Amino acid sequence: MMKKFSICYSLLVTGLLLTFTQCQQNATKQGEELESLRAKQAESMMDGDTTLVAILEIDSVVRLSDSLPIVFKVYNPTKDTLRFTQYHTPFEGFISNFLTITNTQGTEVPYLGAMAKRVMPPPAESYCTVAPSTSDSIRFSIMKGYGITQPGTYTIQYNAGNVSGMANGEPVIVRVVE
Repeated sequence: MMKKFSICYSLLVTGLLLTFTQCQQNATKQGEELESLRAKQAESMMDGDTTLVAILEIDSVVRLSDSLPIVFKVYNPTKDTLRFTQYHTPFEGFISNFLTITNTQGTEVPYLGAMAKRVMPPPAESYCTVAPSTSDSIRFSIMKGYGITQPGTYTIQYNAGNVSGMANGEPVIVRVVE
């Protein structure tokens, strides 16, 4: 009986040690991956990555009757004060098609707003500045410029970074319900 207990105890201790060792190895690997990611981000910043980033924020589910409110943020991930032109952004209102909105079938939602011609290069007063590690934002209604008339799932992406001087950022997905 004592021998069976001793064998079971040995197996239990061995199992616990193996589990603990595996957990330590996983934690070490995750820590190394996180450090590597941080190093790449720092390297990117030091390599002169001076790009502002467009960030869209919208609730994941929105009622069609709510006019689809969305927040457009311009984030500055750098250590420098950067600037962007308001051209082709919601900061100047709906006078250009600055979003690409598609449904699940890939059909693009039509832009209904005006299309203004602008002076190039943009005049100094058309620029906004964003301090290091901060953002500037504006809230607007998608329905004022785009023809979303049906419930469904839509992907929304800022598309005018080449004009405004910022990276387009990641698309957002919203489910529009009755």
